[in-house]
Amino acid sequence: MMITLEKMKKQVFESYYEDSIIEYAAEHVKSGDWEEEESIERARTEFEKLLPEGLNTSNQYLLSVLYNNMYIGHLWLHIFDVKEQKKCFIYDIKIKDTYRGQGFGTKTMECIEEYCKNKDVESIGLHVFGHNKRAVSLYNKMGFETTNYRMEKKLK
Repeated sequence: MMITLEKMKKQVFESYYEDSIIEYAAEHVKSGDWEEEESIERARTEFEKLLPEGLNTSNQYLLSVLYNNMYIGHLWLHIFDVKEQKKCFIYDIKIKDTYRGQGFGTKTMECIEEYCKNKDVESIGLHVFGHNKRAVSLYNKMGFETTNYRMEKKLK
């Protein structure tokens, strides 16, 4: 299985940006963090802060995931320095539905690790919504450890 990463093309980015704002807003609504009415506006505000220069924002790496040179997903990495250590935070990773459950997520995570090692990154972090059991399982399998919990109990 040949998975490669390449810099996202402008046309792909434009579609990715708008779709991701909608998906990110929906995840916050689903997790109970945000009200639906305000969610798109809040998500757009966060994206604008994180990507003020869009695809060309420094230290932000927006990449397409390719399988045999065919687009199957995307990811967004932020590489930064903290106390003389280079770190990476995965803001987004998504494999198209038709390619899920076939090992592409695992292979993509391995590509991310190689990509980061080539940039002298010492650790990779990410956030995953608690209701995303498939992603939690993948990250656990890949050796990620939980560093904190945010818990909530719904009262009727």
